[in-house]
Amino acid sequence: MNTSLFLYPLPPLEAPPDMAAAIEALRQAGFLGRCLDEDRYAVGEGFFNYMTFAGCSPHLRLAPVEEGDWQFCHVQLHADESPRLRIAPQRGRPRCPACRSNLPGWKERLVEWKQDGSQMVQCPSCGVNTAVAELDWRQYGLVSRCSLEIHQVYPGEALPQDSLLQRLAEATGREWAYAWAER
Repeated sequence: MNTSLFLYPLPPLEAPPDMAAAIEALRQAGFLGRCLDEDRYAVGEGFFNYMTFAGCSPHLRLAPVEEGDWQFCHVQLHADESPRLRIAPQRGRPRCPACRSNLPGWKERLVEWKQDGSQMVQCPSCGVNTAVAELDWRQYGLVSRCSLEIHQVYPGEALPQDSLLQRLAEATGREWAYAWAER
């Protein structure tokens, strides 16, 4: 499975903001193009105005090769009933937000954490109890009830500009963050 760039509202355990307002703001800004199905959008003409790409000539496929092909750069809206953990498995390693210690045994708990990111975890180093959603995943993991996934953009290849996160914040009244993860 490929790793994607996710944009998500903070704080992660609160009820999701009005995502229709977020989608409309991104359409007006040209970040999103036409609707591809009920929760997927083509990138718009202004997409590259809101992303910073590494290297001198990034190559992104912006359209499907054939019917049913989703292996191209597009944006997908995700909505979940409960806070869900997503990580980049080769990179995401949680740390305690209080003392910055790594958390031993975290891989064994991933299955349950992925189902409910509001679960509490006690740091063995400092004893602080923290929700999985509040762990420091170093931008290689996130917990959210809603998010925008930018497909076919990989870690180290591109970052959202502050103006994109600001536009989302203005549209929803919530701060936004980003992380790399698998769907």
